[in-house]
Amino acid sequence: MPALDNRGLELDSVSVDDPVVCNGNGQIQHQDSAMTTHLKKTNNQMVKPHRFNHLPKRPAVDLEFKDLSYSIYKHWGGHRGYKLKGRSLLKSVSGKFCSRELVGIMGPSGAGKSTLMNILAGYRETGMKGQILVNGKPRDLRKFRKMSCYIMQDDMLLPHLTAREAMMVSANLKLNETMHVKKKLVAEIMSALGLLDCAHTRTSALSGGQCKRLAIALELVNNPPVIFVLDLMESHTFATSTLKQFYILFKRTFITICRDQVLTHLRIISHILVGVVTGLLYLKIGNDANKVLNNTGFLFFSMLFLMFGALMPTVLTFPLEMPVFLREHLNYWYSLKAYCLAKTMADIPFQVLCPVLYCTIVYWMTEQPPEAARFLLFIALSICTSLVAQSLGLLVGAASTSLQVATFIGPVTSVPVLLFSGFFVTFDTIPKYLQMSPTLTLNITLGRQTRHMVFHVDFGLLNWHFISSVS
Repeated sequence: MPALDNRGLELDSVSVDDPVVCNGNGQIQHQDSAMTTHLKKTNNQMVKPHRFNHLPKRPAVDLEFKDLSYSIYKHWGGHRGYKLKGRSLLKSVSGKFCSRELVGIMGPSGAGKSTLMNILAGYRETGMKGQILVNGKPRDLRKFRKMSCYIMQDDMLLPHLTAREAMMVSANLKLNETMHVKKKLVAEIMSALGLLDCAHTRTSALSGGQCKRLAIALELVNNPPVIFVLDLMESHTFATSTLKQFYILFKRTFITICRDQVLTHLRIISHILVGVVTGLLYLKIGNDANKVLNNTGFLFFSMLFLMFGALMPTVLTFPLEMPVFLREHLNYWYSLKAYCLAKTMADIPFQVLCPVLYCTIVYWMTEQPPEAARFLLFIALSICTSLVAQSLGLLVGAASTSLQVATFIGPVTSVPVLLFSGFFVTFDTIPKYLQMSPTLTLNITLGRQTRHMVFHVDFGLLNWHFISSVS
């Protein structure tokens, strides 16, 4: 593909020229590009050649690789134990990607195209031999990952954001410009890629071609000099501060949660319905001394329901978004701490709202003591249980290698919490070497009886245990 001729252009603008082809008589003639042909069929009204006046300037970059080989090794059994057996996927591959050129790697399935791309992008290093040069110098992998941009094969997009919202998130994270410049740049890129008609359409409703163009547009925001990798930046830090990253990711996550009608609405409705059913089952037992065991069962079920109601949705958070996170984080959109903090904080309003709805229903239906202090304490302990379960769910989800592993480990982690909650085994009978959690003792007057309640903070969860009842 011929290099782009930027003579006569402004220093801060980019132009897309028409390609030239040769006819059968050897005469050179102009031909509309595929992008321009597509844009003629839309209402984007792109004027050719299209000029991007708000793209940031980037220096030219050349990528060269020499004698590149890549092998994988497997353990195979033998008469004398296990031994390694290798398989070569790449053998002495050399090449050079120059700036201002479009290079295509073609070949049949299994030829090693994706393997070569992953190695050049720095995603695979073990088993690789050879030399990779960036502008004639040996590649520093740590710096290279910070300056690289990799558009992966699969279109990994958040389904509850519109195309324009996804573009604005990318612009806010990658560019340190004014909001006016960011909006102008987003409009220019979406116009060039024919995405204006679907700007307000959620990514889950986009066609395959639109998703692919949007995935490319997200990485073109900061004008990479080569469409594959190599977005050279003078500094090796993120374009935006950690606080701004947190704000942008928090806003995006909160919008995603609110628009997830299945999970979010189901969580709220389930807490209301289960609260009504629980209130009917334990109706008017809270102030009756003859129903202390029933009240204990009510407290245990409440903590159990609130724990699982907060644990399971958050267990699935990281496994479901892992492909999107890997693409964005490895392309240096944001830091890991900003992402984790935003995911945790964005879900807190719902982790507070659901227990409040449930506790408000069951507390008064079961006729617990009508005192503001005890009602607020009941809600506070329920919220604490929900928040700790949320943290446990995020930990399990982040540590799990797949969705199946997360859904299995999540409920298993609750078993120690239930065993040491004090409902089945009293705290005094637990062996000394297992009594490692602190104990918070509160004396609370319930109704006309004085019941001494011990709140065990076992494995981070606040659990209630009646140890005595005096009439």
